[in-house]
Amino acid sequence: MRRVGFIGYGSMGSMLVDGLISSNHIRPDQLIVFTPSPQKLTNLKERYPDIGVAVNNMEIVEKSDVVVICVKPLSVKAVLEEVKEALTEDKHLVSIAACVTIDNLESVFKGKITKVIPSLTSEVKQGISLMCHNRIVGQDDAKIVETLFEAISTVKLIKEENFAAGADLTSCAPGLFAAIFREFVEAGVRHSTLTRAECEQMVVATLYGTAEIFCQQNMGFEQMVERVATKGGITEEGVKVLKAKLPGVFNDVFHHTLAKHEQIQGLLHREFRE
Repeated sequence: MRRVGFIGYGSMGSMLVDGLISSNHIRPDQLIVFTPSPQKLTNLKERYPDIGVAVNNMEIVEKSDVVVICVKPLSVKAVLEEVKEALTEDKHLVSIAACVTIDNLESVFKGKITKVIPSLTSEVKQGISLMCHNRIVGQDDAKIVETLFEAISTVKLIKEENFAAGADLTSCAPGLFAAIFREFVEAGVRHSTLTRAECEQMVVATLYGTAEIFCQQNMGFEQMVERVATKGGITEEGVKVLKAKLPGVFNDVFHHTLAKHEQIQGLLHREFRE
């Protein structure tokens, strides 16, 4: 495994670093990290004494073969401009910044670029990492990055044009699911004498078990509905309500999230053209 550098050690950056090390796919001494927070770097070094800690972003690029950009989308261009002199053709740039397109990145760096949208679920070595490579990334380089993220997730290669909708279904989904089932819990509280904590415990445990059945038995959604919602039964009544009302709700969810994506992407396009 080549040396991998991380620019940024926030929520996603720390999740990726911790996940890769705990997966035993890569050793701490094969990683180097920089973040402007000295305390984060100190804590990181205490946890992993062999990990590399850089003094700035330029050092990350100079000492890494694969450079993972883990900063906020509106900070990506500034970081690339700062380090572009060290971005030689042998470097492989990986961006996890939502809304930053490969075209945006190529306006600064003409070399190997991979775009990845990871998910919080990688904290438990589950979920999907969406990925696409630019035309310069060869098979061997693609495999290196894909294998890196396969250590903490399932890698799904898709066209970049589908990243916005795909992110709703993967990266955004834990938050969306939490919001949905929070309302489910609140309805349970309103219609019973159960406490909120009791309702939440029931729902979380049932979600976990349902997900296990889906995965272990390779079951589809329709099959699950058929197994639980028997004709003339109680569950069927609830399913009827959901079928009537949820399509409009989820259409609105995608409408608003994709509109926000386009808004941010527009800001980034203008920034990268400057």
